[in-house]
Amino acid sequence: MKRYGMLALPVIMFGLAGCEGTPASNGWSPRSGAHLDQLVKATPTGSPFSQALAADYRAFALEERGENDWYAQDHFAVKGLAAAKNEAVPPEMLSDYAIHGPDEQELIGARASLVAMLATDATVRVPKSAAKAQTQFDCWVHERDEDWQPKEIQECRAGFMTAMAETAPAATAAVAAPPPPKPAPVVKVSGYSVFFDFDKYDLTAEARQNIALAAEKIKATGTGTVHITGYTDTSGSVAYNLKLSVRRADSVEKELAKDGIAMGHMSTEGRGKSDLLVPTPDGVREPKNRRATIELQ
Repeated sequence: MKRYGMLALPVIMFGLAGCEGTPASNGWSPRSGAHLDQLVKATPTGSPFSQALAADYRAFALEERGENDWYAQDHFAVKGLAAAKNEAVPPEMLSDYAIHGPDEQELIGARASLVAMLATDATVRVPKSAAKAQTQFDCWVHERDEDWQPKEIQECRAGFMTAMAETAPAATAAVAAPPPPKPAPVVKVSGYSVFFDFDKYDLTAEARQNIALAAEKIKATGTGTVHITGYTDTSGSVAYNLKLSVRRADSVEKELAKDGIAMGHMSTEGRGKSDLLVPTPDGVREPKNRRATIELQ
Protein backbone atom coordinates (compact mmCIF):
# COMPACT_ATOMS: atom_id res chain seq x y z
CA MET A 1 0.00 0.00 0.00
CA LYS A 2 1.55 3.25 -1.11
CA ARG A 3 0.39 5.15 1.97
CA TYR A 4 1.83 2.59 4.38
CA GLY A 5 5.17 2.35 2.60
CA MET A 6 5.72 6.07 2.96
CA LEU A 7 4.85 6.01 6.66
CA ALA A 8 7.09 3.04 7.44
CA LEU A 9 10.34 4.80 6.55
CA PRO A 10 10.69 6.93 9.73
CA VAL A 11 10.28 3.86 11.91
CA ILE A 12 13.02 2.02 10.05
CA MET A 13 15.36 4.99 10.30
CA PHE A 14 14.80 5.84 13.92
CA GLY A 15 14.15 2.38 15.28
CA LEU A 16 12.94 3.04 18.79
CA ALA A 17 11.31 6.39 18.13
CA GLY A 18 8.29 5.00 19.92
CA CYS A 19 7.34 1.70 21.49
CA GLU A 20 3.88 0.28 22.05
CA GLY A 21 1.88 2.50 24.36
CA THR A 22 4.52 5.26 24.31
CA PRO A 23 4.10 8.31 21.99
CA ALA A 24 6.99 9.17 19.68
CA SER A 25 8.64 12.58 19.71
CA ASN A 26 5.97 13.94 17.33
CA GLY A 27 3.21 12.87 19.78
CA TRP A 28 1.93 9.85 17.79
CA SER A 29 2.97 6.26 17.51
CA PRO A 30 1.19 3.90 15.10
CA ARG A 31 1.83 1.02 17.51
CA SER A 32 -0.07 2.76 20.28
CA GLY A 33 -3.42 1.57 18.93
CA ALA A 34 -5.08 4.59 20.51
CA HIS A 35 -7.57 5.04 17.66
CA LEU A 36 -8.57 1.40 17.69
CA ASP A 37 -8.97 1.47 21.48
CA GLN A 38 -11.29 4.46 21.10
CA LEU A 39 -13.27 2.66 18.42
CA VAL A 40 -13.67 -0.45 20.56
CA LYS A 41 -15.09 1.69 23.39
CA ALA A 42 -17.21 3.92 21.15
CA THR A 43 -20.98 3.72 20.93
CA PRO A 44 -21.82 4.32 17.25
CA THR A 45 -24.57 6.82 16.51
CA GLY A 46 -26.43 7.80 13.41
CA SER A 47 -27.98 5.65 10.73
CA PRO A 48 -28.00 1.85 10.79
CA PHE A 49 -25.59 1.96 7.83
CA SER A 50 -23.08 4.14 9.72
CA GLN A 51 -23.31 1.90 12.77
CA ALA A 52 -22.77 -1.23 10.65
CA LEU A 53 -19.83 0.46 8.91
CA ALA A 54 -18.22 1.31 12.26
CA ALA A 55 -18.65 -2.27 13.49
CA ASP A 56 -17.12 -3.73 10.30
CA TYR A 57 -14.13 -1.36 10.34
CA ARG A 58 -13.56 -2.21 14.00
CA ALA A 59 -13.46 -5.93 13.18
CA PHE A 60 -11.13 -5.28 10.24
CA ALA A 61 -8.77 -3.12 12.31
CA LEU A 62 -8.66 -5.77 15.05
CA GLU A 63 -7.65 -8.38 12.47
CA GLU A 64 -4.85 -6.13 11.24
CA ARG A 65 -3.67 -5.61 14.82
CA GLY A 66 -3.56 -9.37 15.22
CA GLU A 67 -1.22 -9.51 12.24
CA ASN A 68 0.92 -6.71 13.72
CA ASP A 69 0.04 -4.47 10.79
CA TRP A 70 0.05 -1.31 12.90
CA TYR A 71 -0.47 1.18 10.12
CA ALA A 72 -3.41 -0.73 8.64
CA GLN A 73 -5.08 -1.15 12.00
CA ASP A 74 -4.75 2.56 12.69
CA HIS A 75 -5.93 3.63 9.24
CA PHE A 76 -9.10 1.54 9.35
CA ALA A 77 -9.71 2.38 13.01
CA VAL A 78 -9.78 6.06 12.03
CA LYS A 79 -12.36 5.28 9.33
CA GLY A 80 -14.38 3.32 11.89
CA LEU A 81 -14.31 6.24 14.34
CA ALA A 82 -15.61 8.57 11.64
CA ALA A 83 -18.43 6.16 10.82
CA ALA A 84 -19.25 5.83 14.53
CA LYS A 85 -19.80 9.61 14.57
CA ASN A 86 -22.12 9.30 11.57
CA GLU A 87 -19.62 11.04 9.30
CA ALA A 88 -19.37 10.22 5.60
CA VAL A 89 -16.65 7.63 5.02
CA PRO A 90 -15.76 6.90 1.37
CA PRO A 91 -14.30 3.57 0.21
CA GLU A 92 -10.56 3.43 -0.44
CA MET A 93 -9.14 5.43 -3.37
CA LEU A 94 -7.18 3.24 -5.77
CA SER A 95 -4.86 6.16 -6.54
CA ASP A 96 -3.42 5.71 -3.02
CA TYR A 97 -2.21 2.21 -3.90
CA ALA A 98 0.32 0.66 -6.24
CA ILE A 99 -1.89 -1.91 -7.96
CA HIS A 100 -1.45 -2.50 -11.68
CA GLY A 101 -2.50 -4.90 -14.38
CA PRO A 102 -5.77 -6.84 -14.68
CA ASP A 103 -6.41 -6.63 -10.94
CA GLU A 104 -6.35 -2.84 -11.12
CA GLN A 105 -9.00 -2.82 -13.84
CA GLU A 106 -11.21 -5.19 -11.88
CA LEU A 107 -10.90 -3.05 -8.76
CA ILE A 108 -11.70 0.10 -10.71
CA GLY A 109 -14.92 -1.52 -11.94
CA ALA A 110 -15.71 -2.86 -8.48
CA ARG A 111 -15.30 0.58 -6.89
CA ALA A 112 -17.55 2.17 -9.53
CA SER A 113 -20.24 -0.43 -8.79
CA LEU A 114 -19.82 0.12 -5.06
CA VAL A 115 -20.14 3.90 -5.30
CA ALA A 116 -23.24 3.53 -7.50
CA MET A 117 -24.80 1.14 -4.99
CA LEU A 118 -24.08 3.47 -2.05
CA ALA A 119 -25.98 6.21 -3.87
CA THR A 120 -29.17 4.12 -3.92
CA ASP A 121 -31.57 3.21 -1.13
CA ALA A 122 -29.48 0.11 -0.32
CA THR A 123 -27.93 1.84 2.70
CA VAL A 124 -31.45 2.14 4.14
CA ARG A 125 -32.97 -1.06 2.76
CA VAL A 126 -30.08 -3.41 3.62
CA PRO A 127 -27.65 -1.32 5.70
CA LYS A 128 -25.55 -4.25 6.95
CA SER A 129 -24.97 -5.65 3.47
CA ALA A 130 -24.15 -2.19 2.09
CA ALA A 131 -21.61 -1.61 4.88
CA LYS A 132 -20.14 -5.07 4.37
CA ALA A 133 -19.67 -4.36 0.67
CA GLN A 134 -17.63 -1.23 1.45
CA THR A 135 -15.41 -2.76 4.12
CA GLN A 136 -14.82 -5.90 2.08
CA PHE A 137 -13.79 -3.72 -0.86
CA ASP A 138 -11.31 -1.89 1.38
CA CYS A 139 -10.04 -5.25 2.61
CA TRP A 140 -9.66 -6.49 -0.98
CA VAL A 141 -7.68 -3.38 -1.96
CA HIS A 142 -5.46 -3.56 1.12
CA GLU A 143 -4.68 -7.25 0.79
CA ARG A 144 -4.07 -6.96 -2.95
CA ASP A 145 -1.68 -4.07 -2.34
CA GLU A 146 0.33 -6.16 0.15
CA ASP A 147 0.08 -9.08 -2.30
CA TRP A 148 1.51 -11.78 -0.07
CA GLN A 149 -1.66 -13.49 1.26
CA PRO A 150 -3.56 -14.83 -1.79
CA LYS A 151 -6.14 -16.57 0.43
CA GLU A 152 -7.04 -13.30 2.16
CA ILE A 153 -7.23 -11.51 -1.19
CA GLN A 154 -9.76 -14.04 -2.49
CA GLU A 155 -11.76 -14.03 0.75
CA CYS A 156 -12.13 -10.24 0.69
CA ARG A 157 -13.02 -10.28 -3.00
CA ALA A 158 -15.63 -13.00 -2.47
CA GLY A 159 -17.02 -11.15 0.56
CA PHE A 160 -17.41 -8.01 -1.56
CA MET A 161 -19.18 -9.89 -4.35
CA THR A 162 -21.57 -11.58 -1.93
CA ALA A 163 -22.42 -8.36 -0.12
CA MET A 164 -23.01 -6.53 -3.41
CA ALA A 165 -25.40 -9.26 -4.52
CA GLU A 166 -27.32 -8.87 -1.27
CA THR A 167 -27.80 -5.15 -1.90
CA ALA A 168 -29.57 -5.70 -5.22
CA PRO A 169 -33.32 -5.05 -5.08
CA ALA A 170 -35.51 -8.13 -5.22
CA ALA A 171 -36.14 -9.12 -8.81
CA THR A 172 -39.71 -8.78 -9.99
CA ALA A 173 -41.29 -11.65 -11.84
CA ALA A 174 -41.00 -11.31 -15.61
CA VAL A 175 -44.69 -12.10 -15.96
CA ALA A 176 -46.89 -11.17 -13.07
CA ALA A 177 -49.18 -13.94 -11.96
CA PRO A 178 -52.73 -13.17 -13.07
CA PRO A 179 -55.04 -12.21 -10.23
CA PRO A 180 -57.42 -14.92 -9.10
CA PRO A 181 -60.70 -14.79 -10.97
CA LYS A 182 -63.39 -12.84 -9.25
CA PRO A 183 -66.32 -14.91 -8.08
CA ALA A 184 -69.31 -14.66 -10.31
CA PRO A 185 -71.66 -11.97 -9.06
CA VAL A 186 -74.73 -13.26 -7.28
CA VAL A 187 -77.71 -12.08 -9.24
CA LYS A 188 -80.77 -12.17 -7.11
CA VAL A 189 -83.84 -12.94 -9.18
CA SER A 190 -86.94 -12.21 -7.20
CA GLY A 191 -89.87 -9.88 -7.34
CA TYR A 192 -90.47 -10.33 -11.08
CA SER A 193 -94.21 -10.19 -11.51
CA VAL A 194 -96.31 -10.89 -14.58
CA PHE A 195 -99.84 -9.48 -14.66
CA PHE A 196 -102.91 -10.87 -16.47
CA ASP A 197 -106.19 -9.58 -17.75
CA PHE A 198 -109.39 -10.55 -15.96
CA ASP A 199 -110.13 -14.27 -16.19
CA LYS A 200 -107.19 -14.80 -18.58
CA TYR A 201 -103.93 -16.79 -18.49
CA ASP A 202 -102.52 -15.77 -21.86
CA LEU A 203 -99.57 -13.34 -21.75
CA THR A 204 -99.68 -9.67 -22.68
CA ALA A 205 -96.79 -7.96 -24.53
CA GLU A 206 -95.68 -6.33 -21.31
CA ALA A 207 -95.74 -9.70 -19.52
CA ARG A 208 -93.49 -11.23 -22.21
CA GLN A 209 -90.99 -8.38 -21.77
CA ASN A 210 -90.82 -8.97 -18.02
CA ILE A 211 -90.37 -12.71 -18.55
CA ALA A 212 -87.53 -12.11 -21.05
CA LEU A 213 -85.77 -9.82 -18.57
CA ALA A 214 -86.14 -12.41 -15.82
CA ALA A 215 -84.73 -15.10 -18.14
CA GLU A 216 -81.57 -13.02 -18.77
CA LYS A 217 -80.99 -12.59 -15.06
CA ILE A 218 -81.57 -16.28 -14.42
CA LYS A 219 -79.06 -17.31 -17.11
CA ALA A 220 -76.49 -14.90 -15.66
CA THR A 221 -76.47 -16.82 -12.38
CA GLY A 222 -75.96 -20.22 -13.97
CA THR A 223 -77.40 -22.05 -10.95
CA GLY A 224 -80.54 -22.44 -8.93
CA THR A 225 -84.12 -23.54 -9.50
CA VAL A 226 -86.75 -21.19 -10.88
CA HIS A 227 -90.07 -21.24 -9.03
CA ILE A 228 -93.18 -19.70 -10.57
CA THR A 229 -96.32 -19.02 -8.53
CA GLY A 230 -99.68 -18.04 -10.02
CA TYR A 231 -102.39 -15.97 -8.26
CA THR A 232 -105.89 -14.57 -8.92
CA ASP A 233 -108.08 -11.85 -7.55
CA THR A 234 -111.01 -12.64 -5.22
CA SER A 235 -113.68 -12.71 -7.91
CA GLY A 236 -115.02 -16.26 -8.43
CA SER A 237 -114.90 -19.50 -6.52
CA VAL A 238 -111.89 -20.90 -4.71
CA ALA A 239 -111.71 -24.00 -6.92
CA TYR A 240 -111.97 -22.06 -10.19
CA ASN A 241 -109.36 -19.51 -9.14
CA LEU A 242 -106.96 -22.24 -8.02
CA LYS A 243 -107.06 -23.82 -11.51
CA LEU A 244 -106.69 -20.38 -13.14
CA SER A 245 -103.64 -19.57 -11.00
CA VAL A 246 -101.96 -22.84 -12.03
CA ARG A 247 -102.57 -22.06 -15.71
CA ARG A 248 -101.02 -18.61 -15.26
CA ALA A 249 -97.93 -20.18 -13.71
CA ASP A 250 -97.72 -22.70 -16.56
CA SER A 251 -97.95 -19.91 -19.15
CA VAL A 252 -94.99 -18.16 -17.59
CA GLU A 253 -93.00 -21.42 -17.43
CA LYS A 254 -93.51 -22.08 -21.15
CA GLU A 255 -92.41 -18.53 -22.03
CA LEU A 256 -89.27 -18.88 -19.89
CA ALA A 257 -88.51 -22.13 -21.72
CA LYS A 258 -88.74 -20.26 -25.04
CA ASP A 259 -86.26 -17.74 -23.62
CA GLY A 260 -83.71 -20.46 -22.86
CA ILE A 261 -84.51 -21.71 -19.36
CA ALA A 262 -84.54 -25.50 -19.13
CA MET A 263 -87.84 -27.00 -18.09
CA GLY A 264 -86.05 -29.29 -15.66
CA HIS A 265 -84.87 -26.26 -13.69
CA MET A 266 -88.35 -24.85 -13.16
CA SER A 267 -91.27 -25.64 -10.87
CA THR A 268 -94.76 -24.14 -10.69
CA GLU A 269 -97.67 -23.87 -8.31
CA GLY A 270 -101.00 -22.03 -8.05
CA ARG A 271 -102.33 -20.36 -4.92
CA GLY A 272 -105.64 -19.07 -6.27
CA LYS A 273 -106.97 -16.10 -4.38
CA SER A 274 -104.78 -16.58 -1.31
CA ASP A 275 -101.72 -14.43 -0.49
CA LEU A 276 -103.16 -11.34 -2.14
CA LEU A 277 -100.79 -8.58 -3.19
CA VAL A 278 -103.50 -6.04 -2.45
CA PRO A 279 -105.84 -7.18 0.35
CA THR A 280 -109.49 -6.94 -0.75
CA PRO A 281 -112.84 -8.40 0.30
CA ASP A 282 -114.10 -11.43 -1.54
CA GLY A 283 -115.52 -10.80 -5.02
CA VAL A 284 -113.31 -7.77 -5.85
CA ARG A 285 -111.62 -7.54 -9.27
CA GLU A 286 -108.18 -6.14 -8.35
CA PRO A 287 -105.73 -6.12 -11.36
CA LYS A 288 -102.62 -6.30 -9.14
CA ASN A 289 -103.80 -9.57 -7.66
CA ARG A 290 -104.06 -11.24 -11.10
CA ARG A 291 -100.39 -12.13 -11.36
CA ALA A 292 -97.58 -14.71 -11.40
CA THR A 293 -94.22 -14.27 -9.64
CA ILE A 294 -90.79 -15.55 -10.71
CA GLU A 295 -88.12 -16.35 -8.14
CA LEU A 296 -84.75 -18.09 -8.28
CA GLN A 297 -84.26 -20.43 -5.34
